[in-house]
Amino acid sequence: MNELLRLNESVVEESEIDSLGHMNVRFYLSRVAAANIELMKRVGVEPAPDQFLRRVDTYSRFRNEQFAGATLHTCGGVIQHEPQDGQKGVRAYFEIRNPETAEIAASFHITSSLVDTVGQVAVGIPNFQARIADYVVTVPDHGMPRSLSLAPPSVVEFAVLENAVGDEPTPGMMSGRKENVIYEEDCDAAGRLREDIELMFAVHRSPPGHEGPNFGPEAMQDKTGRRYGWAMMETRNVTWNRPMAGDQIVSLGADIAFTEKSRQSRRWMFVKESGQPLGVSDTLGICINLDERRAMTIPDEIRGEIEANYLPQFA
Repeated sequence: MNELLRLNESVVEESEIDSLGHMNVRFYLSRVAAANIELMKRVGVEPAPDQFLRRVDTYSRFRNEQFAGATLHTCGGVIQHEPQDGQKGVRAYFEIRNPETAEIAASFHITSSLVDTVGQVAVGIPNFQARIADYVVTVPDHGMPRSLSLAPPSVVEFAVLENAVGDEPTPGMMSGRKENVIYEEDCDAAGRLREDIELMFAVHRSPPGHEGPNFGPEAMQDKTGRRYGWAMMETRNVTWNRPMAGDQIVSLGADIAFTEKSRQSRRWMFVKESGQPLGVSDTLGICINLDERRAMTIPDEIRGEIEANYLPQFA
């Protein structure tokens, strides 16, 4: 098998540091998205004029915090497929590395498809197997998912979730109900949400011109005065459809599993008027003491709210 290819190099900017004091999840994803596009070009998977490349499944595992000034290398390769004609999805593995500390900052499994612009359906990639010999890699043990599954997520109807998910969020993990609109400036020439914008971030986006200086997970205090927040350890975003400019979109989220120090939340996203399912976002977060930079037991007051809004039947 081949070594992972270095596909880009970057430096963590101060503007990429969030409310928890480290590089925010979205900037890991922007780096790996760029690396994925570069890898697809090298393999020869490039859209025709009536096609575009879509990441339909993105699994992320975050391993080591990264801070302003750090140099990061994003490396990757194609995960071997059984030979077949008309391949409609390319699976790839990536790592973001800090060469100075020899840390693996994060690892990713990404599935990409060529999509027909008009029909919005995946199309085949001819002769794909013949192109990838120099790019095939084996996923190392440390790159495998730890807690989140890569199995296809279940589709739950909008009406069912509306009846089950409360309006009020449980602090820290974007659960509950959230509505937003798709802004024209976030869309492509066809009026569809751009492929480089994560659907989850579109749901939680501030109105244009109203973005605050701080972003990211909420920093909180427990009853003893300890500062804490939820650090993302694993995420998975699966995309079925993309909304259009002006669409009112709804995120319905709930905790579906939790332990002494961690919780898993799932958010289903829909177009409000039609109930069209857009995708699912899974997050495994760990409760972190922000001053000691280590995991801590979930405070009792938050655990009570998690238990009150716990929906494991939708796992």
